[in-house]
Amino acid sequence: MRKAIICLLVIAALWFIPAWQSTAGASSPDRERAEAQALIQAGHWKRARALLDAEIKDHPDDARDCYLLAKVKMAFKDLDGALALAQRAVDLDGKNSDFHLELGQIYGKMAAQASLFSAGVLALKFRRQVEIALELDPQNLDALDALMQFKFQAPAAMGGSKDEAQTLAEKIALLNPSEGYLARAELAEMGKNPTQAEAYLLKAVQADPKNYDALTTLAKFYVQAPHIHYDEATKYARSALQLDPKQIEAYWILARVFALQERWSELDQTLRDSEKNVPDDLRPFYEAAQALSETGKDLPRAEGYAKKYLSQAPEGDEPGDAQARRLLGLLFEKQGRNAEARLEFYTALQIQPNFKAAKKDLKWLQN
Repeated sequence: MRKAIICLLVIAALWFIPAWQSTAGASSPDRERAEAQALIQAGHWKRARALLDAEIKDHPDDARDCYLLAKVKMAFKDLDGALALAQRAVDLDGKNSDFHLELGQIYGKMAAQASLFSAGVLALKFRRQVEIALELDPQNLDALDALMQFKFQAPAAMGGSKDEAQTLAEKIALLNPSEGYLARAELAEMGKNPTQAEAYLLKAVQADPKNYDALTTLAKFYVQAPHIHYDEATKYARSALQLDPKQIEAYWILARVFALQERWSELDQTLRDSEKNVPDDLRPFYEAAQALSETGKDLPRAEGYAKKYLSQAPEGDEPGDAQARRLLGLLFEKQGRNAEARLEFYTALQIQPNFKAAKKDLKWLQN
């Protein structure tokens, strides 16, 4: 449920991935939609896009095709394309809770990137669509979670209320104990209470040891300062990997941990396994390069990892080419190769002109 969170002073939302059922005996379009939905759930956005691009050409007025492709476009940061498709899905089927939630999430993502005035307007649109989603399905866990985050972060004038956020977390817990603990952990983290967040994350795993998101969320918690605990991060990431070796998140958590600890043989094995099982998502190489950039250790190795990540198009919801080019530039800079670093920072800005960090890096090198 917690694949990504859109943070803004007045808004927060997360990617929604609904459950899907067996399609044995279903028609070919239904099978392909179910397959695309399963791919989205596992974070295989590129594969889902290939299916849905073909589907939407054959069925331009199918609401679910529009909804699913909107999710894919948002993962690849095409917000205008996502908005048009999500709105079309709602226009075609206004009684579907999922469709309204997706439309709201896109407004939330747009709010996070907008000016202060526009952000407020978009945040209210986000809230309205989430509320409609809950009117249509009061048990929509993802809509409850999205509204909970909004209530916690939004000012009172826009409908924010930390008490109401806690009430929504309790509702989630009644419907799904493990997800309820994850929701409470989110509130604890937003409230800057890491001790409480850790306790809830542990309870989320205890409530459902087969909850992949709970395991990886706890593993990521233990990789972050000031509560770093690499052994625990490794344990929970490996548990997630055993549940599903075809998802990438556990691999990149392990890659980061092993790079930070200079456990080279385990790092190499993790990278080999990840590329074998998820060949179209090279995020573990990026994380390994990022970790080594932070520590300043074995920079030539990190450079190779960064170049490997750039060898294919990034997956949806992963660092883009601009971020990877900046990372490579930082690695060149740390090795005293300033001319090459400048070129990478410049290339990052060509890809993403509003990339503030790359602008700062380039300016510093030019001075």
